Amino acid sequence: MVGIIEAMDFNQKVSMVTIGYFLAESSWGKGIASKAVSILLKFLFETVSINRVQAEVMLLNNESKQVLQKNGFLKEGTIRQATMWSGKGIVDLEIYGILKGDYNKRH
Repeated sequence: MVGIIEAMDFNQKVSMVTIGYFLAESSWGKGIASKAVSILLKFLFETVSINRVQAEVMLLNNESKQVLQKNGFLKEGTIRQATMWSGKGIVDLEIYGILKGDYNKRH
């Protein structure tokens, strides 16, 4: 096992879910996270019929932002002092999102 990917915080009223992923540093830069996000999006949009998928990213995590952008996510904004991050304290987060319509245009 080299990492995890999950869908959480399902909001049934607007058919939205938040995704998160973690990959061991020894596996970075090999396309694994991008492929995992792609597979999860396919499942969420095509099988579950979710309308919106979002992800929260720390401001300095450029690699994770690239994974999301490669999969069609758009940066939607910044949430200031949004969460407590182990070893980092209270941090800002950027929100990235993709809608089912956006996904369908790409596939």
